[in-house]
Amino acid sequence: MIFLEIRTSKQAIKFARCLKKRKYRELYHNFLIEGVNFVEDALLNNAPIDFVMVAENNQHSEKYQEIMEQARLQQVPLFFVKDDLLAKIADTETPQGVVAVCSMPSWNEEQVIREGDGLLVALDGLQDPGNLGTIIRSAAGVGVSGVFLGEGTVDLYNPKVLRATMGMVFRVPVFQQVDLITLIRKVKEAGFQTVAAEPRADKKYYHADFRKGGHLILIGNESRGIRADLLDLVDLRVSIPLVGGVESLNAAVAASLILYEIFRQRDQD
Repeated sequence: MIFLEIRTSKQAIKFARCLKKRKYRELYHNFLIEGVNFVEDALLNNAPIDFVMVAENNQHSEKYQEIMEQARLQQVPLFFVKDDLLAKIADTETPQGVVAVCSMPSWNEEQVIREGDGLLVALDGLQDPGNLGTIIRSAAGVGVSGVFLGEGTVDLYNPKVLRATMGMVFRVPVFQQVDLITLIRKVKEAGFQTVAAEPRADKKYYHADFRKGGHLILIGNESRGIRADLLDLVDLRVSIPLVGGVESLNAAVAASLILYEIFRQRDQD
Protein backbone atom coordinates (compact mmCIF):
# COMPACT_ATOMS: atom_id res chain seq x y z
CA MET A 1 0.00 0.00 0.00
CA ILE A 2 1.35 3.41 -0.96
CA PHE A 3 2.22 5.62 1.99
CA LEU A 4 2.40 8.72 -0.22
CA GLU A 5 -0.63 10.44 -1.68
CA ILE A 6 -0.38 10.36 -5.46
CA ARG A 7 -2.55 13.04 -7.05
CA THR A 8 -0.80 14.05 -10.28
CA SER A 9 0.94 12.34 -13.17
CA LYS A 10 4.19 14.05 -12.12
CA GLN A 11 3.94 12.48 -8.65
CA ALA A 12 3.05 9.12 -10.21
CA ILE A 13 6.13 9.20 -12.43
CA LYS A 14 8.41 10.19 -9.55
CA PHE A 15 7.11 7.41 -7.31
CA ALA A 16 7.22 4.77 -10.05
CA ARG A 17 10.77 5.73 -10.96
CA CYS A 18 12.02 5.04 -7.44
CA LEU A 19 10.48 1.55 -7.56
CA LYS A 20 13.05 0.53 -10.16
CA LYS A 21 15.39 0.03 -7.17
CA ARG A 22 14.87 -2.90 -4.81
CA LYS A 23 15.45 -0.85 -1.64
CA TYR A 24 12.49 1.39 -2.45
CA ARG A 25 10.29 -1.55 -3.41
CA GLU A 26 10.99 -3.04 0.01
CA LEU A 27 10.52 0.31 1.75
CA TYR A 28 7.13 1.07 0.23
CA HIS A 29 5.97 -2.54 -0.40
CA ASN A 30 5.15 -1.61 -3.99
CA PHE A 31 6.43 -2.79 -7.35
CA LEU A 32 5.98 -2.15 -11.07
CA ILE A 33 4.35 -4.22 -13.76
CA GLU A 34 4.26 -3.28 -17.42
CA GLY A 35 2.77 -4.33 -20.72
CA VAL A 36 -0.77 -4.52 -22.05
CA ASN A 37 -1.42 -8.18 -21.22
CA PHE A 38 0.19 -8.09 -17.76
CA VAL A 39 -1.63 -4.96 -16.61
CA GLU A 40 -4.95 -6.03 -18.12
CA ASP A 41 -4.78 -9.50 -16.53
CA ALA A 42 -3.89 -7.94 -13.18
CA LEU A 43 -6.92 -5.65 -13.35
CA LEU A 44 -9.28 -8.43 -14.44
CA ASN A 45 -8.04 -10.62 -11.56
CA ASN A 46 -8.47 -7.84 -8.98
CA ALA A 47 -4.75 -7.64 -8.21
CA PRO A 48 -3.78 -4.97 -5.63
CA ILE A 49 -3.10 -2.17 -8.13
CA ASP A 50 -2.57 1.31 -6.70
CA PHE A 51 -2.52 3.23 -9.96
CA VAL A 52 -2.08 2.82 -13.72
CA MET A 53 -0.11 5.01 -16.11
CA VAL A 54 -0.83 5.07 -19.85
CA ALA A 55 1.26 6.91 -22.44
CA GLU A 56 -0.56 9.97 -23.73
CA ASN A 57 -0.36 8.80 -27.35
CA ASN A 58 -2.19 5.57 -26.39
CA GLN A 59 -5.17 7.02 -24.52
CA HIS A 60 -7.39 6.88 -27.61
CA SER A 61 -6.06 3.56 -28.90
CA GLU A 62 -8.54 0.66 -28.94
CA LYS A 63 -5.79 -1.64 -27.63
CA TYR A 64 -5.78 0.22 -24.30
CA GLN A 65 -9.50 0.74 -23.84
CA GLU A 66 -10.05 -2.38 -21.71
CA ILE A 67 -7.29 -1.32 -19.32
CA MET A 68 -8.68 2.18 -18.96
CA GLU A 69 -12.25 0.93 -18.57
CA GLN A 70 -11.27 -1.61 -15.91
CA ALA A 71 -9.27 1.01 -14.02
CA ARG A 72 -12.28 3.32 -13.97
CA LEU A 73 -14.69 0.55 -12.94
CA GLN A 74 -12.42 -0.46 -10.05
CA GLN A 75 -11.73 3.17 -9.15
CA VAL A 76 -8.02 2.66 -9.69
CA PRO A 77 -6.35 6.06 -10.32
CA LEU A 78 -5.41 6.47 -13.99
CA PHE A 79 -2.72 8.87 -15.17
CA PHE A 80 -1.79 9.86 -18.71
CA VAL A 81 1.94 10.41 -18.99
CA LYS A 82 4.23 11.70 -21.71
CA ASP A 83 5.50 8.78 -23.77
CA ASP A 84 9.20 9.51 -23.25
CA LEU A 85 8.81 9.72 -19.46
CA LEU A 86 6.93 6.43 -19.29
CA ALA A 87 9.52 4.76 -21.52
CA LYS A 88 12.24 5.66 -19.01
CA ILE A 89 10.38 3.75 -16.30
CA ALA A 90 9.79 0.67 -18.44
CA ASP A 91 12.29 -2.18 -18.22
CA THR A 92 11.63 -3.68 -21.66
CA GLU A 93 13.55 -2.66 -24.79
CA THR A 94 10.29 -1.95 -26.61
CA PRO A 95 7.89 -0.45 -24.03
CA GLN A 96 4.16 -0.91 -24.66
CA GLY A 97 3.15 2.37 -23.07
CA VAL A 98 1.37 1.11 -19.97
CA VAL A 99 2.76 0.65 -16.45
CA ALA A 100 1.00 -0.09 -13.16
CA VAL A 101 2.13 0.28 -9.57
CA CYS A 102 0.99 -2.60 -7.36
CA SER A 103 1.09 -3.39 -3.68
CA MET A 104 3.01 -6.52 -2.75
CA PRO A 105 0.61 -9.39 -2.03
CA SER A 106 0.39 -10.42 1.61
CA TRP A 107 0.37 -14.15 2.37
CA ASN A 108 0.10 -16.17 5.59
CA GLU A 109 3.03 -18.58 5.89
CA GLU A 110 1.50 -20.54 8.76
CA GLN A 111 -1.69 -21.12 6.80
CA VAL A 112 0.25 -22.35 3.78
CA ILE A 113 2.25 -24.84 5.84
CA ARG A 114 -0.81 -26.11 7.70
CA GLU A 115 -2.29 -27.53 4.51
CA GLY A 116 -1.40 -31.17 5.22
CA ASP A 117 -1.53 -32.50 1.67
CA GLY A 118 -0.02 -29.38 0.16
CA LEU A 119 2.91 -29.09 -2.21
CA LEU A 120 5.63 -26.57 -1.36
CA VAL A 121 8.75 -25.42 -3.21
CA ALA A 122 11.91 -24.00 -1.62
CA LEU A 123 14.71 -22.39 -3.61
CA ASP A 124 18.26 -22.18 -2.28
CA GLY A 125 20.05 -19.16 -3.74
CA LEU A 126 18.51 -19.26 -7.22
CA GLN A 127 20.11 -16.40 -9.18
CA ASP A 128 18.55 -16.26 -12.62
CA PRO A 129 15.36 -14.14 -12.89
CA GLY A 130 14.01 -16.23 -15.74
CA ASN A 131 14.43 -19.42 -13.73
CA LEU A 132 12.56 -18.02 -10.74
CA GLY A 133 9.73 -16.67 -12.85
CA THR A 134 9.37 -19.95 -14.74
CA ILE A 135 9.32 -21.99 -11.53
CA ILE A 136 6.56 -19.78 -10.12
CA ARG A 137 4.59 -20.22 -13.33
CA SER A 138 5.02 -24.01 -13.20
CA ALA A 139 4.11 -23.96 -9.51
CA ALA A 140 0.85 -22.23 -10.36
CA GLY A 141 0.16 -24.84 -13.03
CA VAL A 142 0.31 -27.77 -10.60
CA GLY A 143 -1.36 -26.05 -7.64
CA VAL A 144 1.65 -25.45 -5.40
CA SER A 145 0.57 -24.02 -2.05
CA GLY A 146 3.62 -21.81 -1.53
CA VAL A 147 7.11 -20.99 -2.80
CA PHE A 148 9.88 -20.10 -0.33
CA LEU A 149 12.91 -18.12 -1.49
CA GLY A 150 16.01 -18.73 0.57
CA GLU A 151 18.62 -16.05 1.22
CA GLY A 152 20.55 -15.12 -1.90
CA THR A 153 17.67 -15.86 -4.26
CA VAL A 154 16.91 -13.18 -6.84
CA ASP A 155 14.30 -10.58 -5.88
CA LEU A 156 10.75 -11.73 -6.63
CA TYR A 157 9.87 -8.24 -7.88
CA ASN A 158 12.76 -7.97 -10.30
CA PRO A 159 11.11 -6.95 -13.62
CA LYS A 160 12.54 -9.97 -15.46
CA VAL A 161 11.16 -12.32 -12.79
CA LEU A 162 7.73 -10.71 -13.00
CA ARG A 163 7.58 -11.03 -16.79
CA ALA A 164 8.58 -14.70 -16.59
CA THR A 165 5.79 -15.44 -14.08
CA MET A 166 3.20 -14.37 -16.68
CA GLY A 167 1.09 -12.82 -13.93
CA MET A 168 1.25 -15.79 -11.56
CA VAL A 169 2.94 -13.62 -8.92
CA PHE A 170 -0.57 -12.62 -7.85
CA ARG A 171 -1.80 -16.22 -7.55
CA VAL A 172 0.96 -18.20 -5.85
CA PRO A 173 2.01 -17.32 -2.28
CA VAL A 174 5.73 -16.50 -2.38
CA PHE A 175 7.86 -15.74 0.68
CA GLN A 176 11.24 -14.00 0.45
CA GLN A 177 14.40 -14.08 2.58
CA VAL A 178 13.42 -17.37 4.21
CA ASP A 179 15.74 -19.25 6.56
CA LEU A 180 15.53 -22.63 4.81
CA ILE A 181 16.93 -24.62 7.74
CA THR A 182 14.12 -23.35 9.94
CA LEU A 183 11.60 -23.91 7.17
CA ILE A 184 12.62 -27.53 6.58
CA ARG A 185 12.41 -28.33 10.26
CA LYS A 186 9.02 -26.62 10.53
CA VAL A 187 7.42 -28.45 7.60
CA LYS A 188 8.80 -31.80 8.75
CA GLU A 189 7.12 -31.23 12.11
CA ALA A 190 3.91 -30.48 10.21
CA GLY A 191 4.12 -33.88 8.48
CA PHE A 192 5.63 -32.91 5.13
CA GLN A 193 8.20 -35.07 3.40
CA THR A 194 11.17 -32.95 2.30
CA VAL A 195 12.73 -33.82 -1.06
CA ALA A 196 15.92 -32.41 -2.59
CA ALA A 197 16.72 -32.38 -6.30
CA GLU A 198 20.28 -33.70 -6.24
CA PRO A 199 22.06 -34.81 -9.48
CA ARG A 200 24.14 -37.42 -7.62
CA ALA A 201 21.19 -39.09 -5.88
CA ASP A 202 20.62 -42.78 -6.60
CA LYS A 203 16.82 -42.58 -6.65
CA LYS A 204 15.26 -41.29 -9.87
CA TYR A 205 12.56 -38.67 -9.32
CA TYR A 206 9.84 -40.70 -11.06
CA HIS A 207 10.51 -43.70 -8.79
CA ALA A 208 9.64 -41.70 -5.67
CA ASP A 209 6.11 -42.04 -4.28
CA PHE A 210 4.44 -38.61 -4.24
CA ARG A 211 0.84 -39.82 -4.28
CA LYS A 212 -0.13 -38.91 -0.74
CA GLY A 213 0.82 -36.45 1.98
CA GLY A 214 2.50 -33.08 1.91
CA HIS A 215 5.82 -32.56 0.12
CA LEU A 216 8.40 -29.80 0.03
CA ILE A 217 10.65 -29.82 -3.05
CA LEU A 218 14.06 -28.17 -2.62
CA ILE A 219 15.86 -26.79 -5.69
CA GLY A 220 19.42 -25.47 -5.52
CA ASN A 221 21.54 -22.71 -6.96
CA GLU A 222 22.29 -22.97 -10.71
CA SER A 223 26.02 -23.56 -10.24
CA ARG A 224 26.66 -24.90 -6.71
CA GLY A 225 23.41 -26.81 -6.19
CA ILE A 226 21.93 -27.22 -2.71
CA ARG A 227 23.99 -26.35 0.35
CA ALA A 228 25.31 -29.34 2.31
CA ASP A 229 23.63 -28.28 5.56
CA LEU A 230 20.25 -28.33 3.80
CA LEU A 231 20.89 -31.68 2.13
CA ASP A 232 21.65 -33.18 5.53
CA LEU A 233 18.16 -32.23 6.74
CA VAL A 234 15.94 -33.53 3.94
CA ASP A 235 14.16 -36.88 4.00
CA LEU A 236 14.84 -37.87 0.40
CA ARG A 237 17.16 -36.98 -2.47
CA VAL A 238 16.12 -37.57 -6.06
CA SER A 239 17.90 -37.16 -9.39
CA ILE A 240 16.84 -36.58 -12.97
CA PRO A 241 18.58 -39.16 -15.20
CA LEU A 242 20.56 -37.77 -18.15
CA VAL A 243 22.53 -39.28 -20.99
CA GLY A 244 26.31 -39.38 -20.71
CA GLY A 245 28.09 -36.08 -21.12
CA VAL A 246 25.21 -33.96 -19.78
CA GLU A 247 25.88 -32.94 -16.19
CA SER A 248 22.66 -31.18 -15.21
CA LEU A 249 19.50 -29.44 -16.36
CA ASN A 250 18.44 -25.83 -16.10
CA ALA A 251 17.03 -25.26 -12.59
CA ALA A 252 13.59 -24.25 -13.87
CA VAL A 253 13.40 -27.31 -16.13
CA ALA A 254 14.43 -29.61 -13.28
CA ALA A 255 11.88 -28.10 -10.91
CA SER A 256 9.12 -28.29 -13.51
CA LEU A 257 9.84 -31.96 -14.27
CA ILE A 258 9.58 -32.93 -10.61
CA LEU A 259 6.48 -30.82 -9.99
CA TYR A 260 4.65 -32.27 -12.96
CA GLU A 261 5.62 -35.82 -11.97
CA ILE A 262 3.96 -35.15 -8.60
CA PHE A 263 0.95 -33.73 -10.41
CA ARG A 264 0.83 -36.81 -12.67
CA GLN A 265 0.97 -39.22 -9.74
CA ARG A 266 -1.87 -37.39 -7.98
CA ASP A 267 -4.05 -37.00 -11.06
CA GLN A 268 -7.24 -38.99 -10.50
CA ASP A 269 -8.64 -38.55 -14.04
